[in-house]
Amino acid sequence: MKVGVKTPSAPQGMRPAESVPPVALALRSKCAAGRGSFAPWAAAIFSGLAVAASFLWFELYPLAWIALVPLLVATRQAATRKSALLLGWVSGLATNLPAFYWLVYTIRVFGGFPYAVAALFYLVLNGFTALQFGLLGWLAHRFRGAKHWPLAVAAAWVVLEYWYPNLFPWRLANSQMLATRFLQSGDLAGPYLLSFVMIWSAAGLADWATTHRWTHVASSLAAAAGLWVYGWFRLPQIEQVMREAKGIRVALVQGNVGIAEKGDMRYFEVNLEKYRQLSRAVQSEVDLLVWPETVHQEWIAADRDRLEGKENPFPDLGAPLIFGGLAYRFVGADKVEQFNSAFWVEPEGVVRGRYDKRILMPFGEYIPGGELVPAVYALSPATGRLTAGRNERVFALDNGARVGQLICFEDIVGDMPRKTTLAGANVLVTILNDAWYGRSAAPYQHQALAVWRAVENRRFLLRSSNTGVTSIVDATGRVQREGGLFTEEVVVGEAKLLHERTLYGRVGDTVPLVATLFVGAWLLATWQPRWLRSVGERPKNENS
Repeated sequence: MKVGVKTPSAPQGMRPAESVPPVALALRSKCAAGRGSFAPWAAAIFSGLAVAASFLWFELYPLAWIALVPLLVATRQAATRKSALLLGWVSGLATNLPAFYWLVYTIRVFGGFPYAVAALFYLVLNGFTALQFGLLGWLAHRFRGAKHWPLAVAAAWVVLEYWYPNLFPWRLANSQMLATRFLQSGDLAGPYLLSFVMIWSAAGLADWATTHRWTHVASSLAAAAGLWVYGWFRLPQIEQVMREAKGIRVALVQGNVGIAEKGDMRYFEVNLEKYRQLSRAVQSEVDLLVWPETVHQEWIAADRDRLEGKENPFPDLGAPLIFGGLAYRFVGADKVEQFNSAFWVEPEGVVRGRYDKRILMPFGEYIPGGELVPAVYALSPATGRLTAGRNERVFALDNGARVGQLICFEDIVGDMPRKTTLAGANVLVTILNDAWYGRSAAPYQHQALAVWRAVENRRFLLRSSNTGVTSIVDATGRVQREGGLFTEEVVVGEAKLLHERTLYGRVGDTVPLVATLFVGAWLLATWQPRWLRSVGERPKNENS
């Protein structure tokens, strides 16, 4: 007697294999045959490496648009959600391990850990951050029967970009630094709208490969074309605004002080003299000098209104100066708060303003939970015990510039520069010290994230770094002037003082919040309690 074998049915919304063209059928066959083989894992690894490549070499930005197609095909075809999650996690490892390789050196130098401990911490950190991709794989499989699966996947990715706690909060759209017209969408929704369209395009191709439906390929291409046309239309508008705006001459001083010399008291005066010499040559020609983060290592009382003696880093100053330093204040009788600060000083050491860094670097400037368990600081003696600042600050210079001050990583998150701009800034200034990354891709990746702040707020962004990359970014996101890496130089240029208001400035991160509502609703609509599933799966009576 023949035993009937029931052919597994395709997920809801998918067509039978016979209706799929040869190329798509081959891709589907490999994934289906690969359940239990290496093919899906190879697809996941390829996707991860492709994303990593687009962040290591920004000239490869078109690759980021299709990088996740193999992963999405593999996760949609996975046998179980657990398999899809593991595929995504492996893809995340393939992205993060090569793309952010410099973190081993940073953890070693910034936190003072031995290389073995730094490497172990890096692996653990990557295991955690790779779960962002794992959750994408899980959601892609969970939504695989949805009629508008590519849109659901794109929304899920944006939700994960916004909410997942990454130490280095990159977005897929950050890979598009050189795609100037696409970059202009930042004044609408930050990087999230472009990330959404990029994933929608990749998921549309994956949908075509698995179902032979062209609908989402065509609609996502239309959306991408719409963003490109918006950039084509918006770019000359902003260029015209910049041409007509008042400008100031700025000098961003990069002294190239190494990490060892920067923290050694014997070199404090030598280090400052480097910056003085570089500044003396240009200060008579500019309206503002900017020195990097913590370039001055003398502790300065937070309430000081004039700097004298060793507290004054530049006694013969002839122009307004913003420099990075260290501030402190006593709280009660037995507690002192320490700050990583930016000081605005005028000639003769007059202090006109101070801003305290609000985003501190964990394991470098503080240890999470260290205030509750002070003993943990013994494990990392090089880690500081700094206090985070509380408010944004705008320096109203006499030359008309209203400087929105930021420090280091504060230019890679959208909310702080946005609120600083709303507080009245007509130019944004970041002081930073990226020496902790060594000679790596990290300073350029940092800049790729930061240029979005210029577009989102339509402000010039001045980035003064100790060892590079020091740059002047205009309101279209183009890098107008750029210094080298680990070079001693001054980047001089003009910064236009702009007063544009943007949609993103008004509404902030609305796109990821709306995406969160949609994904949450999708999950609730398709959720079944375990007891209800068990009722549906109960075998029928054999005698019936």
